[in-house]
Amino acid sequence: MKKNLITVIILALCVVNLVLNIMLVFVCMPSAKKTNNLITEIASVLNLELESNAGQNTVALEHIATFDLEKQVVNLKDDGSGKNHFVQVGITLELDNSTEDYTQLSTVLTNSSGAVFDTCRDVIQGYTMAEISDQKTQEKVKKQILENLQKKYQTRCIYNVSFSSFTTQ
Repeated sequence: MKKNLITVIILALCVVNLVLNIMLVFVCMPSAKKTNNLITEIASVLNLELESNAGQNTVALEHIATFDLEKQVVNLKDDGSGKNHFVQVGITLELDNSTEDYTQLSTVLTNSSGAVFDTCRDVIQGYTMAEISDQKTQEKVKKQILENLQKKYQTRCIYNVSFSSFTTQ
């Protein structure tokens, strides 16, 4: 008699467990699917960002050459405070020495470093101290300098611009 009663209790618990599992599937699965879809979308967006950045400025390590411009002081745009602000900036141009116009361009850059810095100065002077102190603005400035230099020298040999020093006052 006791065995039959225990068997009935175990059977009832199995049925209750089955009902709870079915409820769990129908209650939790839709939200789990939504969460999974959200995670998949975020991962695909991040993957797109990584792929779009991966295609930019990729030059083999053995083909990288640099051209350094010495530190110079540049006046910044007036911000209305009545004070003059300056930035002391050193600029490094990264060149791809595997391009066909590299030797000609490196000679031109060496002989006209003042003109190169003047192109950089024109871009930097368009910003106030508050603007130029922002990291995103500095990246924008680098991009503008790169575009201006590529346009001026009609080359893609210059593929990146970086600041070797950057001090504002």
